[in-house]
Amino acid sequence: MSKYILALDAGTTSCRTLIFDASAKLVSLAQQEFQQHYPQPGWVEHDAEEIWKAQSATMVEAMKKVPRSREDPRAPHGTGITMADVAAIGITNQRETCVAYSARTGKALTRAIVWQDKRTADRCSKLRTERGDEFTAKTGLIVDAYFTGSKMEWMLQNVASVKQAREEGDLRFGTIDTWLVHKLTGGASHIIDETNASRTLVFDIHKGVWAEEFLSEFGLRQNELPEVVASSGVLAKTDPILFGAAVPIAGIAGDQQSALFGQRCFEAGQAKNTYGTGCFLLMHTGTTARPSTNGLVTTIAWNINGERHYALEGSILVAGAAVQWLRDGLNLFDDAAKSEAIASSVDDNG
Repeated sequence: MSKYILALDAGTTSCRTLIFDASAKLVSLAQQEFQQHYPQPGWVEHDAEEIWKAQSATMVEAMKKVPRSREDPRAPHGTGITMADVAAIGITNQRETCVAYSARTGKALTRAIVWQDKRTADRCSKLRTERGDEFTAKTGLIVDAYFTGSKMEWMLQNVASVKQAREEGDLRFGTIDTWLVHKLTGGASHIIDETNASRTLVFDIHKGVWAEEFLSEFGLRQNELPEVVASSGVLAKTDPILFGAAVPIAGIAGDQQSALFGQRCFEAGQAKNTYGTGCFLLMHTGTTARPSTNGLVTTIAWNINGERHYALEGSILVAGAAVQWLRDGLNLFDDAAKSEAIASSVDDNG
């Protein structure tokens, strides 16, 4: 029997599952959007439980659609596989979005704060003035509300359920990869890969460890944060009771680092630009973390076989998100694809 690879793509506006066969051919795809919440101007939230439901639903749908040979007695209708047919799972995800959940119940404690969220902008502006150079030197990042650290601090200070979970020793923080692995493993694993960790503002990208001085700045505790793992290797296994098989989770990387790798930018100097919810330019700098003098951030590209690679990154936070807002917020059209015809119908953008 051929084995399959499940690729889970947990994006900012939708979840997808892609299934590849043993020859790396895409054989099935399923996608499902989830709701964006804007409770106040500048605030962006997701329901982490809804993300998991969307992701798991696309897994089921994609597996049902995989074509099977007629000789396969387990697939009389010619389609469908089970987790027993899956060799490994890979995860890519929206990066800086913060999830707080209960270690005991495995449920989210509040809505996730999304990478686009600006509620901590004033806090970060003040901190950038006071300690910005120190943060950049160790984390590679500019102190900004974009990154995860100040989001976790805000939850601790403002969400009663998060405060209570800390008091009870039940609090766990993570990014979307952490959340998905937690669900896939039935709560057995609390991990984050280095690419996602490097987006939190509290991770030393040179030593590959949580930076205690920055954890202290945001009031965070290391035992509440996930264990940092490499981007590739057997990092965890699915819960066989929940999923019918103990399938290795063998790759995790943030979406932009995944795109850098997927575009085959394996050598220093190679760069990619991708267009989605936002636009992101990343240039591979090899095994050396190179600081920017022009406002880019330095980030971990991946860690494979113990070798850490770095990249420079420039981020435009709103691209496809603007089209989605025109569709769902202003109701200018009911299909995102119609935006092109409307934009092309005038002589200029005045």
